[in-house]
Amino acid sequence: MKLQGKVAIVTGASRGIGKAVAVGFAKEGARVVIVARDEPSLKETAGEIQRIGQQQQVLPITGDLSQETVVFDMVKKAERAFGRIDILVNNAGILTPRSLIHEVEISDWDRSLAMNLRAPFLCIQAVLPQMIQLCSGVIINVSSGAGKRAAPTWGPYAVAKFGVEGLTKLVAAEVEPYRIRVNAVNPGGVRTSMRAMAYPDEEPTTLPAPEETVPLFVWLASDESQGVTGESIDWREWVKDRNSPRF
Repeated sequence: MKLQGKVAIVTGASRGIGKAVAVGFAKEGARVVIVARDEPSLKETAGEIQRIGQQQQVLPITGDLSQETVVFDMVKKAERAFGRIDILVNNAGILTPRSLIHEVEISDWDRSLAMNLRAPFLCIQAVLPQMIQLCSGVIINVSSGAGKRAAPTWGPYAVAKFGVEGLTKLVAAEVEPYRIRVNAVNPGGVRTSMRAMAYPDEEPTTLPAPEETVPLFVWLASDESQGVTGESIDWREWVKDRNSPRF
C-alpha cells in the first residue's frame, strides 16, 4: 500500500494508461479523482475501483480540461471530497490526423494544443497553491517520444509534447523549494486506442498493455522516488534499469 492516505487526480482516466494508473493507485491505497470527457467509460473505471474494496474511494468528474472553469471546479470538488490533493497525473490527450505541418488543419492544431498542453498547464496551476501550502506533492506529466526528437507528421501532437517536456522542467525548478516533485513519463508504444489510431496496421498484441506501465507511476507518486524531480523517464528504460542503484 505505497500510496495509503494519498489523494490523486488522474486525467484521461476513462481508458488506456489513465484508467490503468487510476486503478493501480487505488490498489496501492490512494483515494482517486478520475477525470475524462467520456462519462460512460469513466463510470466503468469508477466501478472497477469501487470493486477493489470498501476502503477505496473514487470521485468521477466529467469535463473538458482545456477549459479553466472545468479545471478549477474539478480541484474544488476534489478538495471538498477528500480534503487535499497529493498527486496529479496529467494523462489526458488527443491525437489529430497525422500529416505534414503545412497540411495540418488549423482547427486540429488548436484542439491538440488545447488538450495536450493547455490542459496540463491549467491542472498544474490549479493544484499548486495547495501543494505549496502543504509543502509536498507530486506531479506526473505523460509525455511522448514525439516530444523528445523530430517526429515528422506528428505535427501539433509533437509540438504539444515538446511543450510538456519543457513545462515539466520549468515547474520542477520553480517548486523544488516546496518539496514538490515534477516529472514526465514517456510510456512508448502501448496497447491503447490512440496508438491504434496512429498505427492502424500495427498488431496490438505485440505491444505492452497499459497496466504494465503502472509500476513506474506508482514509484514516482510514492515516497520511494524522493529526490527525483525534473526528470523525463522512458518507461522501457526504467524497466531495464529499475534494479540499478538509482532505482
